[in-house]
Amino acid sequence: MAEYEQDTLAEMHIYENMVNLLNQADDVIKAFTDVLSNLLSDQEFDKLYNKIQAPKIRVEENRLMLMEYLIRLGETLPNRQNYISIALGIDRLVQLLDGASYRLTLLRIKGYRIDQSIYNQLKELASTVVAQYHSLNEGLNKLKTDPKKTMMHVREISRLENKADELYRNLTFTIYTKYENKIVPLMVLKDAIDFLENAADLLKALGEELRFLALHRILIT
Repeated sequence: MAEYEQDTLAEMHIYENMVNLLNQADDVIKAFTDVLSNLLSDQEFDKLYNKIQAPKIRVEENRLMLMEYLIRLGETLPNRQNYISIALGIDRLVQLLDGASYRLTLLRIKGYRIDQSIYNQLKELASTVVAQYHSLNEGLNKLKTDPKKTMMHVREISRLENKADELYRNLTFTIYTKYENKIVPLMVLKDAIDFLENAADLLKALGEELRFLALHRILIT
């Protein structure tokens, strides 16, 4: 009985830290959105991009502390691997958004202007990824109190990933058409949208980890 209670307390501690980790990632999401929202303006893009660095470092540091705690608990903790995968995934998500932000910033610093039609498609792709993130956050927040709602959020993450796939394919075709004779903006912009596509795939994978945790919660309650 004591071991069961200890595991339960450990899971509560991990859960709280996972929620905090996602909340810290929210600051990266906001900084990335600022970069994207000002892409057609004359803002000082190096300053906009630098806003990502502090929250990015906080996520990395807290992910490390959580991983150390999970390792100390050992194999006895139920669903340990799912928690590890989500923690690593949140850190990776932040890195991908940082990568996309840096490349968009680089384009503007070097004086390249982005076509309005490309910007509109890019913004829609980015908004879809951000919506996936919010669904993941909401799903995790509901895990302990209403895991069935968590399952609804997971399904929404998957639906949005399918939408992101289609947007990515269309945007890739558009930039190859618009920038066929401009190799530098073509390559840098393609890198940026590849990061966003990878973020969409990652969020779907994190949703599946969350789905397992929700199913486990439903079955034991």
